[in-house]
Amino acid sequence: MKSTDEKILQLLKQVGRPYEMFNGDGTYQGCFYPVQFLYPQKPRYKLRSINDDKNYAYGLSKIQKHCKEISPAQLEAGDIITTKFKDELHVAVYYEFGKIIHVFKDHRLQIGRLKMFKNFKSFRVLP
Repeated sequence: MKSTDEKILQLLKQVGRPYEMFNGDGTYQGCFYPVQFLYPQKPRYKLRSINDDKNYAYGLSKIQKHCKEISPAQLEAGDIITTKFKDELHVAVYYEFGKIIHVFKDHRLQIGRLKMFKNFKSFRVLP
């Protein structure tokens, strides 16, 4: 079993965990929680400000800095999914068979379906 698979199993044990906007150090957590859990060695970032319409581009630029874009056909467990949701960036982690692990504001960590996103980008974290 790959280490990513083991980390995903650990993440799945946290399904139901409440949404939290920030980490203890003031960096943004929000929907990035599953990504930060799987890839704690990657830098975190501070929001420009809450409800800033530039957060989408800013967050996406941070993902692009540490990942390479892949096609949906290449998705594997641990890859990152991004979409624009209500003018903000939403991220999720691909799990398996069209399933994702994600958390929306005011919700809990949950398993969802990739098909809920009409438009999305797929990324693989660079080593």
